Amino acid sequence: MKSTEIIDALEAVDDDGDLGQTQAAATSRLFVFSVGELLFALPPEVIREIVAGLEVYPLPACPPYVPGLINSHGEPHTVFDLRVLFENERQAVDKFLVLKLDDDSVAFGCSDVNEIVEVKLSEISTFADTEAEGRFCSALFQLDGRQVMILSVSHVLAQLEHDLG
Repeated sequence: MKSTEIIDALEAVDDDGDLGQTQAAATSRLFVFSVGELLFALPPEVIREIVAGLEVYPLPACPPYVPGLINSHGEPHTVFDLRVLFENERQAVDKFLVLKLDDDSVAFGCSDVNEIVEVKLSEISTFADTEAEGRFCSALFQLDGRQVMILSVSHVLAQLEHDLG
C-alpha cells in the first residue's frame, strides 16, 4: 500500500471517528529503517535495492541534506541525509536505500535496516509533532513504543527542487 493509499484510507474514517469493520482489519506493509535514533518507513515497493559500503561523492552547491552521489551499478543516485532534514545533524551512514522512481535516481542513507512490518491502518496517525514531520512525512505509527515516520518521497524531492531554485 502506497503512502497516498494510507492517507485515503485514514480520511475514510467515519465522522464519529470509527473505522469501518473492514478498514479496521486493513493493514499496510511498511519497510522500517533507521537513521541514527530516528525510525522511518516506506512502502517496500518503492525500494529498488539496499546497497552498502559505497563512497559518497560530494556535490558542490547542494543543500546540507544532500551530501553527494553514490554510484550503484554504474548509475549515479542523489543521496539524502534524512537526519539533516529532521534534526539538522549529519549522520554517518554505510547503507543506502536506492529508490524505484520514474523520474529521479535517489538514495536515502540509513544506519540500519530494521524490518518489514504489517501495520493496522487504525494504528496510523496523520498527526505530526514537529514541522519537519509535517512537511516530509505522510503519517506516523508506533512500533515497540517508538515513533516511526512514514516518509513522503514526493515532499522530500519537492524540498530539493525548492532549495535549488
